[in-house]
Amino acid sequence: MTDQVIETAPIVESVSKTREIRRAYDLWSYIYGEVAAPLEHGPRKLALERASIRPYEKVLEVGIGPGQILVEILKRVDRTNRVYGVDLSWKMLVKSQQCIHRAGYSNASLLEADARRLPFADQVFDVVYSSYVLDILSVEDILIALKEFRRVLKVNGRAVLVNLSKQNPQRHMFVEYLYRWMPASWVPYILGGCRPVFLKGLSREAGFSGVEREFMGGLMSSEIVIARASSR
Repeated sequence: MTDQVIETAPIVESVSKTREIRRAYDLWSYIYGEVAAPLEHGPRKLALERASIRPYEKVLEVGIGPGQILVEILKRVDRTNRVYGVDLSWKMLVKSQQCIHRAGYSNASLLEADARRLPFADQVFDVVYSSYVLDILSVEDILIALKEFRRVLKVNGRAVLVNLSKQNPQRHMFVEYLYRWMPASWVPYILGGCRPVFLKGLSREAGFSGVEREFMGGLMSSEIVIARASSR
């Protein structure tokens, strides 16, 4: 219980509304692949390696953005195996579809959807991968999304999460001060709506087990959290 309080208490609360996030990422779609995605590539690729995806596994990516990581997932599964991807932004889905087409894959299904309300049945996927999505949501909505991830995962399936984070939960980063100082309406457009979060305790609260956290420093100070969907 103490560990969970240490992790969740320092999280700066989200100021971004869903409609603002969607509108901002529709605009970000024009430059995200060239500007933001390269900064996030290292943590995303490491998380993908940690996921250890097998060719036959059913995989869902939540928040596919312009599609580079979805292509990496497609490289790891059999071409007869369909991979699913969702995003809140329709324009990001268009960019992702173009990226997948250029890479020569046709076994992906893309849907416009909210991480808090996934359009899938229970216990469908072996892996749910999500990067730089939950750090946009309010703490309450992070928990809702994590419970959705657990719902669509098979028993012992794994959630692989990448988020903006920090090493010391008691110290504020510059981006947090900027996040609080900036007018709320600017945050999704300037900062992408992201701020540092800690998901280890929240993942346990959502019903996951075997939760592990790996921290990566640098310009995109991030955490990689891997959690198992325990038996229902």
